[in-house]
Amino acid sequence: MRSQYRSAAVEDVDILAEGLSFPEGPTVMPDGSLVVVEMTAGRLTAIEPGGATHCVAETGGGPNGAAIGPDGALYVCNNGGALGAPNPIAPCIQRVDPSNGRVATLLTECEGTPFGAPNDIVFDAAGGFYFTDMGSHAVFYATSDGSRVTKVLDDTHMANGVGLSPDGSELFVALTVIRQVIKRKIVGPGQLAPSPGYGVKALMLAGGLDPDALLGGLPDAEELDSLAVEADGTVCVGTLVAGCITAFRPDRSVEQYSIPDELAEPLLTNIAFDVTDPTIAYLTASTTGRVLRCRWPRPGLALAFPTR
Repeated sequence: MRSQYRSAAVEDVDILAEGLSFPEGPTVMPDGSLVVVEMTAGRLTAIEPGGATHCVAETGGGPNGAAIGPDGALYVCNNGGALGAPNPIAPCIQRVDPSNGRVATLLTECEGTPFGAPNDIVFDAAGGFYFTDMGSHAVFYATSDGSRVTKVLDDTHMANGVGLSPDGSELFVALTVIRQVIKRKIVGPGQLAPSPGYGVKALMLAGGLDPDALLGGLPDAEELDSLAVEADGTVCVGTLVAGCITAFRPDRSVEQYSIPDELAEPLLTNIAFDVTDPTIAYLTASTTGRVLRCRWPRPGLALAFPTR
């Protein structure tokens, strides 16, 4: 099955930081530093370009994904400690002021139902954000002030990574255990076009399927984690077990990018692109506690915040 994929190796790989406690959620700050969550330590950590680290905030629980909002704050998906944490909390969305480390709980539920394990997050140009919840197998949309939160996708089989197309018209979601990346049309902030979806359930329950609802998938025992989008619309997904980054290209081809054998990592969970040089990518090697920096073959997409 792997013969259908192009295999390559990322270039100029170095260890930016190590000794971290299950790093994920790499977020590039306007000053060029990188903030990651340390999921099993319940904190956010900044990594300077030279590799020095310092604590940004103690969040408690299990911070999982993070993104910069329109106000310059960090918004954190906290799974509450689902994978083990010294200070478990209720699963929630948190707002963190990076200037002083102040942590505020923004959201804990949607329409009276508590979140299960918020995982990953992406902001749109309107200033709202989509986030996945692995615990409730759903995708939500919320405003940055917490005044509105709605469920936009249900029954998503451990929704994990989430991202937007370059023009903001499509939502991408990586489904971990079934190894697929799905996509949905966006018709307005937090509004998705109706779709029966893809697969057996769509055929049985909706009487049809949307051939454009599935971006791609993987065979074997590999699983998909967090994602980032390139400037041309390629969706790059951290790939577990194989320890690589899988790139789902707009032409439906698939490429897998490996890291050097001496840095082998079964849980290569996240990828993020640099703000000033979008051909630099940051990868989180979670079980070995490292953040890697490398040269990516194509430029990454600029996120809504911060602006370049």
